[in-house]
Amino acid sequence: MSCFLMINNWDGEDQMQATEKMARVFRMDPEEADAVVDNLANGNPWQFDHQVSDRQSEVAEPYLRSLGFDVERIPVMADDGMGLGMPMEGFVESKPGFFGKIKNLFKKKS
Repeated sequence: MSCFLMINNWDGEDQMQATEKMARVFRMDPEEADAVVDNLANGNPWQFDHQVSDRQSEVAEPYLRSLGFDVERIPVMADDGMGLGMPMEGFVESKPGFFGKIKNLFKKKS
């Protein structure tokens, strides 16, 4: 199974070091990591866009916590066969779009 990593805030000692390490862990530009850590320090959460394996998250979570990050693992619902899992927490089933509504009308008339 895999998960998403949500970082709720940062309250560490060395923001430059945290920024540098975050850029390495999440493979992002230093400027992007700097903006993320600034936002975290101001109480704005951030979620990594990609799924992380349980094994990777078990290593990353304590490492990030040691740098002052408040890390949360969000389990992923079962994949749909295309590797597009969704976070379980806060998941809201979407309403049908225009074509879905038309399809439902035809089903009702049959």
